[in-house]
Amino acid sequence: MEADPSLVSYADQHGEWETREISIFGVVKSFISQLSIGQELTKVSMPSIFLMPYSILELAASRHLKYIHLLISAQHEEDPLKRMAIIIQYFFSCVRDGNFQKKPYNALLGEVHKCFVKYPSYDGQSTSTAQFIGEQVTHHPPLTAFNITTSEGITLDCNVQFSAKFHMNSVSVVTTGAVKICIPVKVGNQIIKETYIIDKGLPDALVKNVIFGTRSIYWTDSVDIMCEDSKTSATVHFDKNEYVKGEVSVYNTELEVEEHRASLKGYISDVVNIDYLESKSSEAAPASSASKKEKKKEKKKAKHSKHTCSPSDTILMDTKQLEPNSTLYPKQTDPITSLGTWKEVTKQIVAGDMQAADQIKKEIEDEQRKRLQITKEEEKKERAYFKYNDDKEIWEFKSTQTLAPVSNSTSTASDAAASGSN
Repeated sequence: MEADPSLVSYADQHGEWETREISIFGVVKSFISQLSIGQELTKVSMPSIFLMPYSILELAASRHLKYIHLLISAQHEEDPLKRMAIIIQYFFSCVRDGNFQKKPYNALLGEVHKCFVKYPSYDGQSTSTAQFIGEQVTHHPPLTAFNITTSEGITLDCNVQFSAKFHMNSVSVVTTGAVKICIPVKVGNQIIKETYIIDKGLPDALVKNVIFGTRSIYWTDSVDIMCEDSKTSATVHFDKNEYVKGEVSVYNTELEVEEHRASLKGYISDVVNIDYLESKSSEAAPASSASKKEKKKEKKKAKHSKHTCSPSDTILMDTKQLEPNSTLYPKQTDPITSLGTWKEVTKQIVAGDMQAADQIKKEIEDEQRKRLQITKEEEKKERAYFKYNDDKEIWEFKSTQTLAPVSNSTSTASDAAASGSN
């Protein structure tokens, strides 16, 4: 896969547009006067001053690809308890990079976003790749499905839905949709596939002072992570000022009880510490059946520096040690793409011309409504890269052998418009 150097996403960048002051006069005053307390913001057309210059698909890609290489260490870790710690570390890395200062664009129905990152292999002898494919699969409710596949055979799948409600000078953000991470783990001379389920992609949050004062974000939720294969689980609690605490447990089949095996606490913007506890039985030993000689040999394997920030015996995550990946973008060939459809809106928002951005966005929204009325696309259960599974009630990523795009309509990128309001 080759990168197109002309393509960039502002989801990977920072600028003054993130914290630009919002005037309460003109279009903003008119917009706010139409809102009621508790109103769902994903169902109304929002002025561009409230929007980030990128789509929700771009945000999902940036958030989950930036530190995807952290998961590679789990393949080489023999202790299931410490493998769970690596999953938690990766999840925290996704959360800490969150930015709820403003809202991303609602993706269009059928909108596709593709990108990838490259990073050194675990031993540093070659280059690995992680590819992201995301698609907006439903309009009501607005649902995003995406898949990440790495060179090492790790996969991440998610169906995610965000809702945001207005509360005068604050906005509450609620996330629904689980994240499934599948990792082929090297246990001795065997490869064992483990599946980790994170019950939601992000904790809920409250954004304060969205109109007046200094904006701030308060996480207001807990998240559960489970792995049936290794009988490990974790619950992490989020609090204000990016403080987190939690516990990791292992189900002891010998005693038929769930044992508390580790505690964690700290700040995801700085350092999160972990404290491992002893098991009450001899059963909860490292999962590997390899000999001591094999374990010692494994430890001697050289790691590339990018993979040396795995959790230690006392530190779960030190943000100063994290090295982000740079997102690359291939040539965009799908009919409706995030980088193509929103290009002019993004340009005007970054430039600070909100009137022009609002006009272009309105044209996109109007065209999309016309397209949906004609094509009835909302009723379809198969998109270009995802297909709805009625039994599991989720959108599943198609196998790599069936990735030829399904034609949604005769529209081109220029025909695209928002599958709802932004």
